[in-house]
Amino acid sequence: MNIASALLKQILVLQDFEAWTLLHKHYLPTEYHTLHKIVSKHTEKYHKLPTFEDLKFEIRDSSTREKVYALETVEVDVEAAMLLEYLKNEYTQAEILKALESYIDNSIAFEDAEESVTQLHEIIRDIESKVDLQPPSESMQRIELFIDDDELKNYLALGLNEDYDQIMQFSPRDLILLGGKRGRGKSLTSTNIANNMYENGRSAMIFTIEMDARETLQRVCAMGAKVSATRLKMKNLSVPEWERVATWWANRFEKSDEYLQEYKEHRSFDELHKKLSTKCALDPRRQIDIVYEPSLTLAKIQAELDKRAKSDMDLGVVVVDYLNQVKRSAVPSRQGQYDWTEQIEVSKALKSMAQEYEVPVVSPYQTDASGEARFAKGILDAADAAFTLESWTKQDECMTFNCVKMRSGTDEIGFTSYMDWETLKIGPHTVLNPDQKEEQEFKTDEEINDI
Repeated sequence: MNIASALLKQILVLQDFEAWTLLHKHYLPTEYHTLHKIVSKHTEKYHKLPTFEDLKFEIRDSSTREKVYALETVEVDVEAAMLLEYLKNEYTQAEILKALESYIDNSIAFEDAEESVTQLHEIIRDIESKVDLQPPSESMQRIELFIDDDELKNYLALGLNEDYDQIMQFSPRDLILLGGKRGRGKSLTSTNIANNMYENGRSAMIFTIEMDARETLQRVCAMGAKVSATRLKMKNLSVPEWERVATWWANRFEKSDEYLQEYKEHRSFDELHKKLSTKCALDPRRQIDIVYEPSLTLAKIQAELDKRAKSDMDLGVVVVDYLNQVKRSAVPSRQGQYDWTEQIEVSKALKSMAQEYEVPVVSPYQTDASGEARFAKGILDAADAAFTLESWTKQDECMTFNCVKMRSGTDEIGFTSYMDWETLKIGPHTVLNPDQKEEQEFKTDEEINDI
């Protein structure tokens, strides 16, 4: 007797449909795959598990029928749920050993440290995709109607519009997608969300593929210090603006008041930075943490999140900029970034990470001329919320967010926020977009004519 035969015997004898639904075919040894297929076909057709007598009548292949007779003679008094757990553990351990043997034989001799860690995380992700690791849903007898206050504090307000934040906040397990055409503000919007989390006293983590860490940090600094992003980049600021930038920069570090006061006397930002970076430590709980990786993979994201999970960082949001460019693994897909199946898998994986680490994930994605997701509409399936962006012209000073999916909300409500193109800050005030202004002017003209 082995665990697989004992489990199948208990499932069929006890008609344990719950254990059957949790049993994946690949958990079983290959000699039982045919039998698994037959049982699956029976349950799909009759909506119930077969008995041993059913299988004896249905199976025509002699070798498979002999397995059924052998299963019927197995003596076992262990619950199916426990046997399933044993079988899952046995399968997982075998897969780990097989993957590690392949890794040692083919990779470890020539990979550097980062590649080795990434490869190990890819092994973990591959095994996680094959094995159910989540515990069963909470008992209906014990489940509470409301979440506790501590968890409620972890809900995400986008911070892009104060009116919208009053009616909608997102769970720490949500995936939020931001769709837009090229150059329409997708990265800008996700950076605003990260900055809003930072200004609220919590950390934000940004994975960036196309924009390096310094440029991303300059954007966040311009928003936080309320200075021109262009002039900040060129170091062309007034004395009050330099002071606001220095204050924002010093606030990233612990015990920085002394050096900020010194800055107000010598006015050298380089000297301020040198002292802060050598004599102060970054605030471990409240940070803008930026990871720049042109070849970003799911394993790299998980490796970085694992490190932050073990630190003191109070992580409030994760930004992945952007979804269409993230790779499922280091092994290139045949169709590259245009492989729609890979993009759907990436979307599902980001949702799983939000659930696993209990932190909302925000990720932009590209849309086509019609406003639909480019290459793969299926990337929205895993999302809890999705918005498409319309940035209008700079003279209009506004940005519209059209909600195209809302899993938990009652309505797909959009909003238009004020856009300061100098500081790159979105919101928080509500304004009318050009179409709404035109409609309002038309109504006003009609009212005058009526009068």
